[in-house]
Amino acid sequence: MQTFIRAKDTYSANTPVQKDMAKELCKMLSENDLSDFEAVFEFGCGVGVFSKALQECIKFKHYFLNDIYPFKNPCKFDEFGVFDMNELKNHHFYTKKFDLIASNACMQWINIDNALNNFANMLNKNGILLFSTFGEKNFAQIKQSTNLSLDYFNLEQISQKLSKKFKIIKAKEDLINLKFDQTLDLFRHLKLSGVNALGDKFFISKTFLKNYEKEFQNTLTYHPIYFLCIMVC
Repeated sequence: MQTFIRAKDTYSANTPVQKDMAKELCKMLSENDLSDFEAVFEFGCGVGVFSKALQECIKFKHYFLNDIYPFKNPCKFDEFGVFDMNELKNHHFYTKKFDLIASNACMQWINIDNALNNFANMLNKNGILLFSTFGEKNFAQIKQSTNLSLDYFNLEQISQKLSKKFKIIKAKEDLINLKFDQTLDLFRHLKLSGVNALGDKFFISKTFLKNYEKEFQNTLTYHPIYFLCIMVC
């Protein structure tokens, strides 16, 4: 999570994929005529890229934000809860009821099983769960060259987890390949966006950069997965 905090001032300008993901989530709402919510909870809001897009496509009375760091969020909200989502049960947000719980590009960082159980308790009947995450092909080149990666789930695995508590209205995935002029630009992109899983101890040598360019032609793969679900239990 420290990588996001360090990249708070450069995240917005260096995350084209996440911006497109935010638009896709809003599109899923509009295509299903879902636009009016009493209370909304957005977790992992960061600097407000998704917050802005979401608030422009829905109507709401109450909006609650969360992130592990008190990022400056330009959007309207009732309260910004600064806490780790893995500790959600210890925060008073857990006792509230919502009609929409939403998040963009965050679920891969938290325990999804615990999160889904918590959301099921926090959503009103027929409440909506909307989120995007990343699948097992995300940063495949990084994993292959460094053996470092988050533990990603695929669409089917996440669908199985969701089906215990929710009805899936829409699920989709995509593969997006970003091409960079120089290998160093690719790793600079990872640093400025804060999304890398390499950590501070990984040393990028000239030999490593040359090997990466030769094997992957300076390409980086993103594997976004999207879910729109309704609370039925």
